[in-house]
Amino acid sequence: MDFTLYNQKKTNLQNHISETLGLLQSLKLKNAYKRLQEDSVRLADERFNLVVIGEFSRGKSTFVNALLGKNILPSSKEATTNIISKIVYGDQPKYTLLYKDGRKQEISKEEFDLIKAQTEDKPDKFALLHNLVSKLKHEETHVDFGNIDHAEITYPLSFCENQVDVVDTPGTNDLNVGRIEITYRYLRQAEAAILVLTATQPLTRTEKEFLVDQVVGNNIKDIFIVINYKDEVIGAEDRVVKHVLDNLTDVQDFSQRIFIVSSKQALLYRRKESGEVLKTKALLNCPATLEKTGILELEAALGKFLSEEKGNAKLAKYAERCSLALREAERGIAVQKDGLSHSLDDLKDKLFHERPKYNKTKRMAEQITHGLQTQLLSRQMEIEQLADLTANKIKQAAINAIDGYDGNIAELSGSEIKYVVEKAVTPVQKQFINDVNALQNKLVSEEVASAAEKLQKIWQDMEFDAAALPITNRFAAVSEIHNAPGRSQNNVENSVGLSVGAYLLGGFFFGPAVGAVAAIASWFLSGGGNPFEDKTRKIKEQVRSQFNSNLRNFSSNIAEQYNKSVERICSDMQTEVDERVGEMNDQLQALIKQKEDKQQNVDDLLATLTEQQKTIDRLQMNLNEVLR
Repeated sequence: MDFTLYNQKKTNLQNHISETLGLLQSLKLKNAYKRLQEDSVRLADERFNLVVIGEFSRGKSTFVNALLGKNILPSSKEATTNIISKIVYGDQPKYTLLYKDGRKQEISKEEFDLIKAQTEDKPDKFALLHNLVSKLKHEETHVDFGNIDHAEITYPLSFCENQVDVVDTPGTNDLNVGRIEITYRYLRQAEAAILVLTATQPLTRTEKEFLVDQVVGNNIKDIFIVINYKDEVIGAEDRVVKHVLDNLTDVQDFSQRIFIVSSKQALLYRRKESGEVLKTKALLNCPATLEKTGILELEAALGKFLSEEKGNAKLAKYAERCSLALREAERGIAVQKDGLSHSLDDLKDKLFHERPKYNKTKRMAEQITHGLQTQLLSRQMEIEQLADLTANKIKQAAINAIDGYDGNIAELSGSEIKYVVEKAVTPVQKQFINDVNALQNKLVSEEVASAAEKLQKIWQDMEFDAAALPITNRFAAVSEIHNAPGRSQNNVENSVGLSVGAYLLGGFFFGPAVGAVAAIASWFLSGGGNPFEDKTRKIKEQVRSQFNSNLRNFSSNIAEQYNKSVERICSDMQTEVDERVGEMNDQLQALIKQKEDKQQNVDDLLATLTEQQKTIDRLQMNLNEVLR
């Protein structure tokens, strides 16, 4: 994929930002400098996330390997543990497990393959995950499966060279709700979602439901449809593609983003081209050209989409932030020029009269943020009611699973009962994740937008420069810059805290609490022996008792997460106002100090400010080119 033009534009923008930072520093605009410096760091590590989704047995892992040109991920036709795998560029091959608590654990490829290969499609194949330790190459390795967020694989792959990260997700019909929530999180951060179908059974009912409800329904618009196993429908390719398109006309137009490929053959071709020695059977299946596999057409479309559409959109965000910083610098120059035309006594008098206005602005902002906090907390009951209703549904689904089991449940092992119960409660948990995200978006976006509008009005009423307080964009826009330096989820969440708008991306509000739902049935695996060896009635009583215990604090935990997020939103909003007011006060103070110290004569200062204004004009003109 060709990113030459994007990289040139990015380098130019970085140079503009660097020059702007120098201006802000010389003008002593500390807060503006800090904000733009944070954006500069984010721009340097701006990434393109491709998230591959699809049901089991669609060849997702083989498809990812075909893109990468190497067998990076193990593939299986069975449903596997299938932890989420993120492939990123690195000079040396490395496999790392990243845990939800921030821990990292480097493992070997053999260990990674073994972890991925654990099947869980049938209850009799359940093995206690901690027993996997004995199967690993190094017996001293301990893998904390329940707390794995994802695996990160670094590899010197040309496909990932331009900070393109490929995320391989579990099957969309995955049973494990913990992994489902993580999958949703990656989807919300994706530049593009790639839905993998199979040519032999294209677009099932459940696949369309997932596409509509979880992808399009979560405002993910950039979707590529990849129909795999082209080699199994030779001569019928057009008919297969038409079938999928006809069944998606009521969703959106995918005619420019649908591709039929043979991942298996593309991978074989690339393995052979790289010098790998293939077995005779593989050589017989290897195509004469890569074009026949359909993979090149897909890659060309992906490259154009990422480097142009998404790349330009990313750069425009940072260009706008840099442009805003230049406007602040311009205002700083105007303040200094105005100050130079006044005497020291005039400046002190101005500061004396401005301070009450500054303080009044801060007080009024405090009232608005306090009102916002009150309004949001008053909606907490809706969150708790939804959580209470869900807790009851989860418990009832578990009990119904025991009642409806058609075999002798008293003879099942603890892990098998866990499977039966988890299968029943997972749809309820999935629906809760969807509903609670929809509710939080509705509650927060409405209230924050209203508060932002009030703050903007106060700013204008005080005759301050409205551009110096970009509250509306910074706090109400869901599309706020949210990619952060570093790749761990902790870093991402910390960066999101910089902007209230980014909270609305979903999944950050309730991630910890929702993730805990996945552990509800873990008690089936604890203790020795089988605690369910008596009768079905006792088992049902035990299920009810354990779910009552595990779900006792469910709604309060959800509410606690909501409250913490509300506090952060209001705190960030108040901080934004305080910083801007403080900046104006600091500028006047600096002018007074300059006059008192007689650091530089007026003509020299005016000449410096004039040159700085010329620099701003030049940079703004260049940024307009990026924004066009």
